[in-house]
Amino acid sequence: MAGHGALDPSTLPVRVGILTVSDSCAKQLADDASGKHLKEMVLSLLGGSVAAYKIVPDDMDQIKMCLIDWCDQEELNLILTTGGTGFSPRDVTPEATREVIEREAPGLAVAMLMGSLTVTPLAMLSRPICGIRGKSLIINLPGSKKASRECFQLVLPALGHAIDLLREACVRIKAVHRELATHGLSTVPRQPSSPDGGPASPQASSGEHKAPSPRPGMLVVHGRDTLGSADASGKVSVVHGVSEGRSSEVRPQSWGKGCSSHTARSTVDVTKVARRARSSPFPLTSMDKAFVTVLETAPVLNKEPVHYTESLGRVLAQDVIAKDNLPSFPASIKDGYAVRAADGPGDRLVIGEVHAGQQVWCYSPPVQAVMPGQVMRITTGAPIPSGADAVIQVEDTELLKESENGTEELEVRILNQARPGQDIRCIGQDIRRGECVLSRGSQLGPAEVGLLATLGAAHVEVHRLPVVAVMSTGNELLDSEEPLQPGMIHDSNRPTLVAAIREHGFLTLDLGIVRDHPDELLRAFREGLTRADVIVSSGGVSMGEKDYLKQVLTVDLQAQIHFGRVFMKPGLPTTFATVNTNGKKKMIFALPGNPVSATVTCNLFVIPALRKMQGTVDPRPTILKARLSFDVKLDSRPEYHRCILVWNHQEPIPWAQSTGNQLSSRLCSMRRANGLVMLPPKTEQYLELHKGEVVDVMVIGRL
Repeated sequence: MAGHGALDPSTLPVRVGILTVSDSCAKQLADDASGKHLKEMVLSLLGGSVAAYKIVPDDMDQIKMCLIDWCDQEELNLILTTGGTGFSPRDVTPEATREVIEREAPGLAVAMLMGSLTVTPLAMLSRPICGIRGKSLIINLPGSKKASRECFQLVLPALGHAIDLLREACVRIKAVHRELATHGLSTVPRQPSSPDGGPASPQASSGEHKAPSPRPGMLVVHGRDTLGSADASGKVSVVHGVSEGRSSEVRPQSWGKGCSSHTARSTVDVTKVARRARSSPFPLTSMDKAFVTVLETAPVLNKEPVHYTESLGRVLAQDVIAKDNLPSFPASIKDGYAVRAADGPGDRLVIGEVHAGQQVWCYSPPVQAVMPGQVMRITTGAPIPSGADAVIQVEDTELLKESENGTEELEVRILNQARPGQDIRCIGQDIRRGECVLSRGSQLGPAEVGLLATLGAAHVEVHRLPVVAVMSTGNELLDSEEPLQPGMIHDSNRPTLVAAIREHGFLTLDLGIVRDHPDELLRAFREGLTRADVIVSSGGVSMGEKDYLKQVLTVDLQAQIHFGRVFMKPGLPTTFATVNTNGKKKMIFALPGNPVSATVTCNLFVIPALRKMQGTVDPRPTILKARLSFDVKLDSRPEYHRCILVWNHQEPIPWAQSTGNQLSSRLCSMRRANGLVMLPPKTEQYLELHKGEVVDVMVIGRL
């Protein structure tokens, strides 16, 4: 049993893995309809989060490897496999599962078989295996979308209690046992399915079964009782409405997703303040894991063509190949005389001139070749005339004879010995035909834009820039144009975050100030998901009675929260989630409300994610070494101390100067800051760092 004050495991979200076993889906010859539908059911019916999803072929080793990794390394609570349970020679999912599990759970398999036989006699050909490895429950489901849905619904009434038993949620287990001792379990038969997979009409069943009134601790799911968390009055939480104790879709409240009855959608009951959670259901995530999660989740956006004059700051989505040599002819590097190196120093006749931009074979009259004892005047960039193999600069010559009017040089003296090839750019010396001059993933700066012009690449493919919707939440916030009122403050988070995102060249959409109410939050999120690729919000993510944001994400938007707290300072309640909208993954960064916390976490998580989305090969921030110019006491959490990097030219590394008081509400601590000192957590041996010690500093501004 957990000690006094320990986090009850039942308050943590149920972490589910979905493994689709299919040769055709693995080869992308077919769409994974079953796996995608199971994701939706896990979110809507079980109230869990899909922490892992994978498609593997019908291969014993790959199935086993994935199951073992999800059980032993990821420690998922529930793993649902779909596919590979039939009689085909390639159907080996049950055999692979049997080699992985430590204990069988035959009751779940029996329940699926018995229920499925009421739909079709062919169900007897299914061979599901269910069992336990460590604290993970593995259930084999059929491969078709309809059959996997039916079987999942058949075992759903027992899943909540099964998961509580595996993760030793003592409080909930005892509550269930008391419920069983007091009331027992209702035995409402499941309605047979219609041909389209939905519940059949009342006439299709053998008799009419009226669902009993819900009791405390019970939850109605598709006409069946299952253990959940109705309140003391017997009220049941639903997503799409309640009718005589029945619901079309239900979310358990018991995993930190409390919701109240609502005709259109579930939402948070804003009146029951006393019943809000007293501890966060989200485990603390390490900074390293949170950062990796964000980068692994962020998608690279698709391509679009742009004119090279509009390409500054963009990331190439194609290799740029040279179509011609540069130069395409031997060219002079200096102003001077085209000579024959074998002639050496001495007096020479000037037989003509060659200018840049002219073609020597197109002169009128044609230019003759340079013969022994002759030279030709030449300008920088001009083609080398025939017969010459070197260039002597003007400074290494003397004029001996000119025309009467001074417009022509007739004879000069060469003062120095030239070597063959001197001051001549050979064909292709700068760029060779077929050479990859700019590779895919390159970020285009001024020089790269110039190279595009040089190569004649008028239009290039670049990755699309992400559009970021930014909003601030809070009843106390006012726009800067509004006069300040008692109890109110001007919103600084949104302007700061918008400026930070724009500074890196990304596009922003201002969603304004959103009040602390679930309906307002949902409206703003839906607008952002429609118009942007990423949503960045600030505020409403902690444990306050008005902090509804995480519940709106999970209940209303069915978002997958990848982490809800990060072990760092500042920014502990930072939340990262994703939502699938019209087949596209949209990212949501719910940042803390304190302005410094919001700005720091924007630099740590949002900016790197946006860099990856625009195609940057290595989107990680720059980290360099610096010396502390101050003493600092370490915190129990890794801390990001705002600093100004200053160089003393007598030393190879800069000094990190503190910006003063580091309160997360003090935006002045970000003023002029171009770095974050990455302070480690304190230990028994190291409680503080001293002036002069070398630390890592993350660059967040111009140096």
